[in-house]
Amino acid sequence: MAVASATSNGSTGKRLEEAEESKTGWLSKRTHFTRRWRPAWFQIQDSKLFYGGNEKNASKAISLIGAQVEALKDDGRFGWTVTPKNSNRTFFLRADSAEEQQEWMVAICEAQMKSGAHTSNACVVQ
Repeated sequence: MAVASATSNGSTGKRLEEAEESKTGWLSKRTHFTRRWRPAWFQIQDSKLFYGGNEKNASKAISLIGAQVEALKDDGRFGWTVTPKNSNRTFFLRADSAEEQQEWMVAICEAQMKSGAHTSNACVVQ
């Protein structure tokens, strides 16, 4: 939920914490059935990772609360996985660079830690 506050000139603005939590951008996601890599738009909001075919259609959500996030070892393509708590499904994601991969993994970790239902799982990004 966005919190807005009026300023002296009548404009409104988002709180800084929410602006920081809402990371957006294009990543590659491996499809569930064909296991092919497809581009998808992603956005972190309210401890969820939303995704879809474009910015206006990011309606599918992955809960980040208690999710396991792991970099793919020896992948060579800047990949990582997200496995939601109490789920058998693992989402495979890729960034275009090591820097972008690191930014996304840190943003996911921060979203997990900001949630009120943060679990005892340590969030370590290397």
